[in-house]
Amino acid sequence: MRLKARTRFEYGGTVYAPEDLLDAPDQDAVALINQDRAMIWNLEDPRQRSEIEDIPEEPLPGVPPVTISPTSDTVDAAGGTGNFTVTITGPGTSGTWTVDKDASATWLTLTSPLTPQSTDGQVNYNVAANAGAERVAHFYVNGKTFTVTQSTAARRR
Repeated sequence: MRLKARTRFEYGGTVYAPEDLLDAPDQDAVALINQDRAMIWNLEDPRQRSEIEDIPEEPLPGVPPVTISPTSDTVDAAGGTGNFTVTITGPGTSGTWTVDKDASATWLTLTSPLTPQSTDGQVNYNVAANAGAERVAHFYVNGKTFTVTQSTAARRR
C-alpha cells in the first residue's frame, strides 16, 4: 500500500518530507496509520480506503503543533537579549508557526522572525532595562507560551 507523508517524519531510518511516498506491505500500512500516525501518513490513493475502512482520516489542525525550548527566561534589571527554539512536531494546514507577544509589554521586543516560519527555528528578542518593579510578559507560538520575567531594579541607599 502506498502512503504519502503529511509532514516531515522519520521511519525505519529514512526521513520523509511532506508529499514523499512510502510503499509498505498492507499490514505495515495499517499498523503505521493505526499507531496514531494518521496525522503523519495519508493514503495516496483514496480508493485504498475500502481496504482498511477502520482507519479514521483525522482533519489537520489549522497550525502545526510545536514545542518550545526552553519555556521561560529570567532577565536581570539591566535588560539584554534572549532566544528560544521552536520545533514543529506535527502537521497543520497552514504549515507555519508565528510569534506574538503581549501587546502591553512595550519593554519586550521581538527581533526575529517577523514572518511565518515553515521550518524549526529560533525566536530572538530584546528586553529593555527595568527601572521599576519586577515584570512578566509572554510570547505565543501556535498555542505554546514562553514567559519572560525581568527582575526589579536594585534600590540605592
